[in-house]
Amino acid sequence: MYQSIRPWLFRIDAEKAHNQIITLLHLYRHLSPARSLTRRLHDPKANPFQWKNLTFKNRVGLSAGFDKEASCFDELSDWGFGFIEVGTVTPEKVAGNPSPRIFRLPEDNALVSRTGFNNPGKDIFLKNLQRKQKGKYILGININTNHPNEVKQAQAEIADLYQTFSEYADYYTINWGSMPAEILSAVLITLLPQKQIHHKPVFLKLPADVPIEKLDEIIAFANQHHIDGFIATGPTQDRSLLIHSSKAEIEQVGAGGISGLPVIHKSIEVVGYLSTHAPKEMLIIGAGGIITPLEATSMLKAGAHLVQIYSAFIYKGPGIVKQIAEACNP
Repeated sequence: MYQSIRPWLFRIDAEKAHNQIITLLHLYRHLSPARSLTRRLHDPKANPFQWKNLTFKNRVGLSAGFDKEASCFDELSDWGFGFIEVGTVTPEKVAGNPSPRIFRLPEDNALVSRTGFNNPGKDIFLKNLQRKQKGKYILGININTNHPNEVKQAQAEIADLYQTFSEYADYYTINWGSMPAEILSAVLITLLPQKQIHHKPVFLKLPADVPIEKLDEIIAFANQHHIDGFIATGPTQDRSLLIHSSKAEIEQVGAGGISGLPVIHKSIEVVGYLSTHAPKEMLIIGAGGIITPLEATSMLKAGAHLVQIYSAFIYKGPGIVKQIAEACNP
């Protein structure tokens, strides 16, 4: 069914189409029979995965960036996700960069985004989180500061977000590179007392362009600051990976991070290195480049415990969640 409506969706600006889908999910929220049917049809035959005190219904999650406002994560869970990550959220509202700012490159199964962490801010985000249904899914929250270059403000803001959302968050993610390493170090030191109270793990999400030779340094940093795991990886800036789109099309799109299939080899390389060099108790979530079950199972073979998707949801439709979850079932 999705493949029949995809051409229509792809004729619409990518962000406008995304917003229309979010609106439809808000309407779907009130259609109890439809939701029951969706859950029944899309529930994967997959075993749960246990990591410390978290039980993931299956190994497939939705990456941060799809539900930036935490406004439809409960509805999205109906499509078979074992966990969902929302955000990125900052204390104060961020409008982001001017539109258009999200682009599709279908020939490469890729997305290009330069949104700029647009989000509604802490207060609206918190109100939306109150719809969480405990025990139905694992919910992660990607958090950031409005002041990445101001150490005191960054410390206070990240600690406040951690504490404010801890009733609803099962884990937190902070993007490596979202602030200077020395400020991130200070932030994580400030966060430690909160972690000892609330016991919510913190993961670092690495960019696709992180040099392999720098990973030992990042692993040591993570170990020193009691980081609980990694998400590998986020977007790349490497245009040479876009081998099927025309040069004119790429130039027309302009700047932005590339996600989707072109990232897969970088992501698998990073996951493989983390698997063999990071402490064994750290959780590794493979992300970036997963479009079909083939890429997902390759991530697990490289050493990932779980996987996250985003572009696959756009290019293959909601049915891909069940397919990947069942393929990832050991």
